[in-house]
Amino acid sequence: HPGGCSLLAFDPWHGAHGAAMAAWRHGAESSWRLLAFLITVFASAADCANHSALASMATSITHSALQPAFISMVPQFGLSVDTGLNLPPLPALAATGIHFDDEGKCVFGKKSYWDTMYSKEDGVDGRASEQYSWYCTYDEFGPFWRMLVPDEHARIMIAGIGNDPSPVAMYDDGYTDMLAFDYSKEGVVRARQLFGPGRDNARLITADARDLPLEDASIDATLDKGTLDAIYITGKEVFADSIKEITRVTAPDGVIMCISRVIDPDDWMGELDNEHWDIIHDGSLAFAPDGEATIDLGAELYSWKRTRVAYVK
Repeated sequence: HPGGCSLLAFDPWHGAHGAAMAAWRHGAESSWRLLAFLITVFASAADCANHSALASMATSITHSALQPAFISMVPQFGLSVDTGLNLPPLPALAATGIHFDDEGKCVFGKKSYWDTMYSKEDGVDGRASEQYSWYCTYDEFGPFWRMLVPDEHARIMIAGIGNDPSPVAMYDDGYTDMLAFDYSKEGVVRARQLFGPGRDNARLITADARDLPLEDASIDATLDKGTLDAIYITGKEVFADSIKEITRVTAPDGVIMCISRVIDPDDWMGELDNEHWDIIHDGSLAFAPDGEATIDLGAELYSWKRTRVAYVK
């Protein structure tokens, strides 16, 4: 995948991730092994607090035929392997430049990390605390959002508001019936600062994606832009629980739009490929009505429309 490889010199994390994912999807096992090796090298040199945790990522590669070859390379870098962890595939973890605590646990699953991220004056890991747009801005994903959600009176939910100014731009674009939540109370404080006065219809709350304080079928459209990526990195079980809860609050004919650079397409489909959902975007290249392309989103676009098949509790 020359495009991905050419990025390695300029952006090792994202270049290696893009190339590895392309090789994996096209079944090029030898290329996958090479790129898994490259990711290991880059990850070893990155600002990662616990190398044994990094090695553990390798063991979670879902293609069992590739595990032995990968794991056999790990000792060459002085890394240990703990096959007891159920983490997402290594390319997913490499995509975000994640960090681990001293216990080898991903910091993205800790409120304290996000509270620090949003409250510390200079942010964390090069991400500004005042505002930071994950992957893309509303100017870039807005055409796809408007295509999926033409009704400006729709009941909108933003998953993981934090310090992203994109929901503010969405609000100003007419989508004012908006509820936005964040796991971090400091993220909600930062969001209130971004929304400022005059946008009183926006409800900003602290909530856990696995336990939303909302009625069934009370949301018409949900935007996720990186939040489920962070949840997925902490564990697939937490990811599945979050998807179930977002599903619960989505009304019939409602939509979910996710912009993701991390989540394995098979895991998306495993949760949302059923009689309750029609797939609109599956992560492949797509275009908005005026020609805008998903390649400009900095990640892949997934979206679904809720069918009218009733859930049985």
